[in-house]
Amino acid sequence: MGARAAAQSWPQGRGGMMRRLGGLMGPAQGLFAAVEGNARVLVITEGVSAIAFHWYTTYLPLYMVALGVSEVQVGLLASVLIATQFISTLLGGYAADRFGRKRMLVVADIVCWGAPMLLYAVAQNPWYFLIGRLINGFVYIVMPSFECLFVEDVPTERRPAVFGMLRFVYAAANLFVPVAGLLVASLGMVVAGRVIMATTMVVAVATAIYRQFTLHETQMGQERMAAMAGASPVAAARDYLIAARAIVADRPTATFLGVRVLFGFVMTIWNTYAVIYLTDALGVGLPKAAVSILPFVSAAATMVMIVLAANRIRLGSPAANLVIGQLLWLAAALCFVASPAGTMVLALLWALMAAVSSAFFQPASQSYWANVVDERKRAQIYSAASAAIALGALPAGPLAGALYAANPRAPFVLGIGVQVVVFGLILSLRKRSGWSETQCH
Repeated sequence: MGARAAAQSWPQGRGGMMRRLGGLMGPAQGLFAAVEGNARVLVITEGVSAIAFHWYTTYLPLYMVALGVSEVQVGLLASVLIATQFISTLLGGYAADRFGRKRMLVVADIVCWGAPMLLYAVAQNPWYFLIGRLINGFVYIVMPSFECLFVEDVPTERRPAVFGMLRFVYAAANLFVPVAGLLVASLGMVVAGRVIMATTMVVAVATAIYRQFTLHETQMGQERMAAMAGASPVAAARDYLIAARAIVADRPTATFLGVRVLFGFVMTIWNTYAVIYLTDALGVGLPKAAVSILPFVSAAATMVMIVLAANRIRLGSPAANLVIGQLLWLAAALCFVASPAGTMVLALLWALMAAVSSAFFQPASQSYWANVVDERKRAQIYSAASAAIALGALPAGPLAGALYAANPRAPFVLGIGVQVVVFGLILSLRKRSGWSETQCH
């Protein structure tokens, strides 16, 4: 039967409603229709695995605190993760070209997600998290492989739609975060945390195994593997230096990398301390189980925005979408820091506006970055850029931890200040003739 037969069974008088619903969903269907091959496999598997991943990211800081990790140590552990991320991303481009995008993605996901999640699931003290962070950070060696698998063999004009669909499934996975909240409410933070970490381990390994049988190496990946078969790491290092010089030499690209570096700094602060602040008696003071409502609201808003604004995401100006996204993000951040104790109203508004911001900003950012790099140098440039982003985010954790100890609201005020600089850089990009719409599309 399916949806088509069900639609045919509606009374004729409701045809107008069905046509309106069809008109609403049409743009979203256009997004999904643009996703084929490797991109479709990655979108589907990311959507499924993101359910457990969002449980993990929402509750890991609270789980660590419940096991005796201090707020300052949480920030230091975030920097350990970023330090290993910096090292692994430097190797990521070489690994993708030398061993293949698919092989690196599958093997690294099994090792660098499976082992840390097992350690977290049985953790007794901060040392378990330290070792887990050291291993987990090396998962970023797959980032060039993932992004190459995702965009290679995808026509340039379809990339905004492909990235928009990825945002959609990520958001859909957030709808299940309240399940983790129910686990916390019924089992307590420590037991529920162990269940969440074990679930994430199983899902990550199962996803990697499924990808082994469904992904295929891209044409560019095969060419790069053949070209790198006899290449030495020293030669690869020279390629990275060339890639880094190419980024610096092109002012719009260098400026946009600056946007990504500063944005990574700010997101490290928010991702590490937002949930701690929301549940801290010196912050907003919400129940730990209640914070799972915020990702749910964020997910619903993101999905609605991607459906309603699908044509703008797919066909609109990425430069304009970046500006809109940043304005909304700043408004959301102001709601967050203004949240009064004991109430969720402004926190919910923060989640809502941040989600709408992400629906505009992320597809435009990813599409622009994918389109400005040379096809044959993509892995090296992604590695060099990812390393720069990691290096820029490295001090965010310890700095935010020190600020949080002095005043729980202080790290977020710093984040807003940095984001104002990001907004200024984006405006400068729009004004430069170097940022052309042909680059963005």
